[in-house]
Amino acid sequence: MTLLRTWTERVFVGGLAPLVVFGSRFVGNIILSRLLAPDEFGTAIAIGVVLSLGGLATDVALDRFVMIDGSARALAAAHLLSLTNGVLLTILLVVCSPLSARLFGVPDFSSSFAWAACISMIGSFGHLGTKQIQRTYNYGPDTIAQVVANLTSVVVLLFAAATLRNHWAIIVSMAFQWTVYVGLSHALARSPYRVRFNKTKLRQALAFGLPLTLNGIGLAIMSQLDRVLVGYWFGVRELGTYAVMFSMSVIPTHLIVNVLGGPGFSFLLADNANAALRQERYRVLQGVYSVITSVYALWMVLTLDGIIPLIYGKSFSISAPAHVLFVLIACLRLQRSGAPTSLLLASGRTKQLAVLNLSSGFGLLFAAGCIAIWPRLESMLVGIAIGEFISFLVFFASLGDKQFPRGPAVVMRDVTSAIFVPATLAAFLALEPDPTWPARGMLFLLGLGLIGSQVWLELHTNRSLRGALSNAIGDWLVRRRSVQT
Repeated sequence: MTLLRTWTERVFVGGLAPLVVFGSRFVGNIILSRLLAPDEFGTAIAIGVVLSLGGLATDVALDRFVMIDGSARALAAAHLLSLTNGVLLTILLVVCSPLSARLFGVPDFSSSFAWAACISMIGSFGHLGTKQIQRTYNYGPDTIAQVVANLTSVVVLLFAAATLRNHWAIIVSMAFQWTVYVGLSHALARSPYRVRFNKTKLRQALAFGLPLTLNGIGLAIMSQLDRVLVGYWFGVRELGTYAVMFSMSVIPTHLIVNVLGGPGFSFLLADNANAALRQERYRVLQGVYSVITSVYALWMVLTLDGIIPLIYGKSFSISAPAHVLFVLIACLRLQRSGAPTSLLLASGRTKQLAVLNLSSGFGLLFAAGCIAIWPRLESMLVGIAIGEFISFLVFFASLGDKQFPRGPAVVMRDVTSAIFVPATLAAFLALEPDPTWPARGMLFLLGLGLIGSQVWLELHTNRSLRGALSNAIGDWLVRRRSVQT
């Protein structure tokens, strides 16, 4: 099997689960927006926001820990931590459910928030053995579990929404999803499910993961608290509209990171790579993310304002300023969550990653200030975009260490490569926001030219990427000749 084919299969299998997860959430939002009243749809979104906030804020990256430490003792200790974390989080969310409901302006639905919190505890019983074997690029068992669970949740959501016609449809769907996933993770795991107290492994897991609680808080700030602001200031009806725009612009970046994140993380760790080799591989990964981000920016510039009402209905639309701002926010988040985050995790610098992700809080501070001055959705997006840009710069400027310092020239090169094309496309969209065929045609041609130039520059200046591509192509040609002869 050629190197190119090997990596294609790894990315496909490793990325299939994130694709299905994203697709199921996307289809789920369409089902809810079409079958529920706007207030019920907004309440369902609010319940999802609260669960996501809790999960992110208490995430200690046990899946990554068991990949790094492949021992059975580490797996048993991780299961103990998973169960403990799930119980404590459920108690916290149940206690806070009245406050959560009032925060979103739906105090009568506090019991719904509490039931959703109880059901979420099911996920803590999952078998992490399906995660541990991903260290050797074995994504099959976890992919099967996630794909089946998410497809089941979509089918259940459709019937529940059509029958109940209220936000309880999302709770019923999540119950089925977590139950199916946990059951399949146990059925498909190659190792027995054990829960053991091992002081050494628990200490190692906590030393690795506890800093990531701060990282989880940063991720929660980055991905969910903006929705809290919208729900608090504008109500659940406007929250539903914001969630639709967010799901069509920013959420796909999570999909891209999840698809590339597993193989990328394994790529940085493979063959017990030392610090020097890891830095070389990071350059390859960063080049790939830069080109993908530019392609995604072009897609959003051309289609975002047309595809939202087409999919979700004419009652959902995006303004021209929001269109531009969502392009910038999505691309900044994609770049920050891509190669830099993978490098910090692979290097074990979880404390640094946690602090850096907390810098995303600048966006919400700016957003809250902008809303107080001018209470409009666009003003909030301006604040978030400013904060995202600050966090983006901080991330890229902080990747160096004692062994491999990164001077200003290297940082500027990576920053320019990461954001120049998306920023240029967003600027031209701001100048010509009307969705006419001539205007979008010019943006399409401009985007193709910029992306083509970027690919050429990456191959010309990124020796690591050029070498990896040359090796893959050469291996494929040798294989092809051997087959022909």
